[in-house]
Amino acid sequence: MAPMIRISTIGLRGLLLLALVGTMGCGSGEKPAGTVSGTVTLAGNPLLTGDVNFSGKDGSAAIARIGEGGAFKVDGVVDTGEYTVFVTPTPPEPQMPGKKAAAPKKFDVPAKFRSASTSPVKVTVESGSNNLKIDLKD
Repeated sequence: MAPMIRISTIGLRGLLLLALVGTMGCGSGEKPAGTVSGTVTLAGNPLLTGDVNFSGKDGSAAIARIGEGGAFKVDGVVDTGEYTVFVTPTPPEPQMPGKKAAAPKKFDVPAKFRSASTSPVKVTVESGSNNLKIDLKD
């Protein structure tokens, strides 16, 4: 019976060693990141509705709902780096069957600011807190 216990002990040690080797050299694995909040204006006036989107060259992205006075705050953290900023209309809220949906808020933003491929607006996210003033202007 002793050989079976020894095999189990060797197997357990092997698994622990494999797990240890698998995590060595990886560092923390986390990219530097920061929190992002701020305001969005259109030609100097607060944007009152929509979502502000951040699209990085490396595929990283973030989105936040625009609130009162053009204010927004991204939930969680955003990887550091340069982002293209664009805005999109807020999707309609789901309604209970038989209930009439509220009329969508007016979203009068030029088309060039509605897509990552056409928006000229760029921001840089740094480690720590980022309070951005995003002005969409022609």
